[in-house]
Order: sequence, then structure tokens, then C-alpha cells
Amino acid sequence: MGRGGYLALEAFGMVLAALAAPTAIHGVLNRESEHWWGLLDQVPGSLAGRTVLLGLVAVLGIAYGGWAHLRLQPGTGRDAPSA
Repeated sequence: MGRGGYLALEAFGMVLAALAAPTAIHGVLNRESEHWWGLLDQVPGSLAGRTVLLGLVAVLGIAYGGWAHLRLQPGTGRDAPSA
């Protein structure tokens, strides 16, 4: 994957985390807000299930973004000498 691919993956991961984390927090604090959930109404476990799913999506976005960010750093690729 080229530099542009890693940049796109990093941006996608950060956007995913930036959208999922506040939605999960907002759902815990304001349980009556139906418009925040949308497609997540089908997730089993009601509020707890939706919150866990959004938390996992946020963590996955952070992991993807962090992995792509580390790949963009010089000396961290497959050809880098090991310490």
C-alpha cells in the first residue's frame, strides 16, 4: 500500500472514532434521544448493546488510524532494521 493509502486509512480511522465515541457517550447520557441510534436499533441488548458496539467501533477506528500513522513514520516499515 502506498503513502496515499495509509493516509486514507488513517483519516478513515480517525473519522470513525470521532463519530462513534461521542455518539456512544451521548446515548448513555441522554437515553430518550432516538434520532442518534438509527440503524443501531437492530442491535441486541438495547442501550448496553448499542453502547458496546459503538465503543468497539471507536476503538477499531483508533487502532486503524494508529497503525496507519505508524506505517507512515520513517523506519517503521517491513524493511526497517530491527532493534
